[in-house]
Amino acid sequence: MAIFAGMLQSLKRFLNRPLVEDFSFRHQVWSSLQGGIYVFVFVYLFGGAPFSEQSRVGMLALFGLGCAVSTLVANWFVPTLLPGWFDEDRWTVGRHALHTLFVLFCISIGNQLLLLVTKNPYPSFWRMYYLVTIIGFFPITVSVFMAERRRMKRNLAHARALNDQLAHPTVSTTEMVRPSPLADQSGRTAPVPANLISLQSDNGKERLSLQPDQLLYVESIGNYVEVHWLNVTQLQKTVLRSTLRDVADKLSTYPQFLRCHRAFLVNLRAINHTEGNARGYQLTLTGTSVMVPVSRSYLAAFDARLTAVH
Repeated sequence: MAIFAGMLQSLKRFLNRPLVEDFSFRHQVWSSLQGGIYVFVFVYLFGGAPFSEQSRVGMLALFGLGCAVSTLVANWFVPTLLPGWFDEDRWTVGRHALHTLFVLFCISIGNQLLLLVTKNPYPSFWRMYYLVTIIGFFPITVSVFMAERRRMKRNLAHARALNDQLAHPTVSTTEMVRPSPLADQSGRTAPVPANLISLQSDNGKERLSLQPDQLLYVESIGNYVEVHWLNVTQLQKTVLRSTLRDVADKLSTYPQFLRCHRAFLVNLRAINHTEGNARGYQLTLTGTSVMVPVSRSYLAAFDARLTAVH
């Protein structure tokens, strides 16, 4: 019984393992075309299609195109309609396995429709689904893990280059922990010097004033943001009813602040180490043990801005 429970726990950890996926239109068009070519070549070489020799190449090309269209619908159109479930930052092995079965389901429907329209004999749907799964599940899964490995290798190399850059900062870390007597959470209005950041909640009742280098990062939590900042060397947290977009807009005139994730905004001058993984980077900041993520869609902007700030 203990062995069975251990196996279930191992399986659960594996299915919940983060996995990289790119649902962007450009990437999915290219992946869908590759899938269509694979179907054409596989069926052409190994047979199994009930077409006459004269029409065989044309029909297989049509099925390759149909596979590409069905795959694009499943991998781009459907994720566009359901962005919450197809959140790249929450994608896991388990979700990928279920989605792969859905992709094969869409391809099976497309194949059945093509056979029906072209008046060719066709098997039952579940027979078709079985054949498509046998042909497609393994290469789809392998291609995803190979792409993840390539991204991890690239991001690790970029992270090493960034760490070399961080080893010679233009701003010393001691400048980042100087105290600010004007850090104010009382909600009282007071004149704020031009060089200070002033953040406040949507209702205007809570206000926080900081020197720029005191603010480490901001995290979005539902309808609130958690502002993490340093008071000398003590890490502080202030919760404001606001959105990360509003905070990013208020900090847009400060080049050292950058949104790096759908839920995080970071002070680039607070970074002292960068680690790479398949999804992007993990940042270690001065004064905190929390790892701040940089997601795939923000990598280019992060690299460019970090170079400009440092």
